[in-house]
Amino acid sequence: MKGSVENSDFCTSDALHMHQRTDAPHHLPQQEKDMTTLKRFILDDKLNVLDTLNPTEPMGFLLHGEPQDEIHLREIILWQRLIKPVDDLIINLQPEETDSWGNKPYNEEAHAIRGAIHRAIYIAIWASQLNTLDPAMSVQNRFDGEFKREKIGLQEFTSLSLFRDDVERILRDLYGNIDSEALERTLHSVLRIAEEFTRFVRRDLWQEHQDAMDWDYIWGIGVPDGYPIYRSDQELGHSAYCNLQQRARTVRENPSAYSRYTVASANEIYDEKYVEPEPDIEAMEPIPF
Repeated sequence: MKGSVENSDFCTSDALHMHQRTDAPHHLPQQEKDMTTLKRFILDDKLNVLDTLNPTEPMGFLLHGEPQDEIHLREIILWQRLIKPVDDLIINLQPEETDSWGNKPYNEEAHAIRGAIHRAIYIAIWASQLNTLDPAMSVQNRFDGEFKREKIGLQEFTSLSLFRDDVERILRDLYGNIDSEALERTLHSVLRIAEEFTRFVRRDLWQEHQDAMDWDYIWGIGVPDGYPIYRSDQELGHSAYCNLQQRARTVRENPSAYSRYTVASANEIYDEKYVEPEPDIEAMEPIPF
């Protein structure tokens, strides 16, 4: 099973958090390397916020007057870490523009969409119970980057689900590799936020996920207890599967026009690397309206 996708690049600023991202390598103070006794999230003498467990990850910057407790420093790192997956999900569909400084390719529409999704997801996590956890839990319960669960159903391999998986990796790393209701509810919120935004600004991503859910439904995934699967559900599901196969072929023919998540999703769907549950034969019988 595959669900891991790498990330890319994005720059944003906001009144909520104007923490600078720095990609240059940064070296930890020698005394901060013993994680058995010292803190994970620390400040250097230039007010850069460092994650001592991930020294190669983007660091943040503490503004003067902000709290210096470790939970707040973790929030700054979270803000920076979320930038990459959001940027990888929302690619530029318009011709590239040059920003006002002329420094790099820039597109105002994509920038605005990324910024809105990034802020919404950050705030959802910031307001969740996860954010109350002691940062020491992430040291005591290290995450190795691999999920132990098996993915069931096609909807687990859509662009939006692969994006959610990368956010989950960030959360398990920063908050500890512990299964909890708080984590599940937060991840549900992350996926719902991504769904609602893409429904209006990246309709193809939203439709891909809807088609996968329609296909999974006729295999019993998402069917409420006691509900039958009607003939119309089966027709919708098979139509959705045809849509997904056609999309997968289109993406594979021109992968550079799509995000890494969508390319990975297309490969999974085209190669049928997902697992469907055993169908309920009785429920699958065509039932008229």
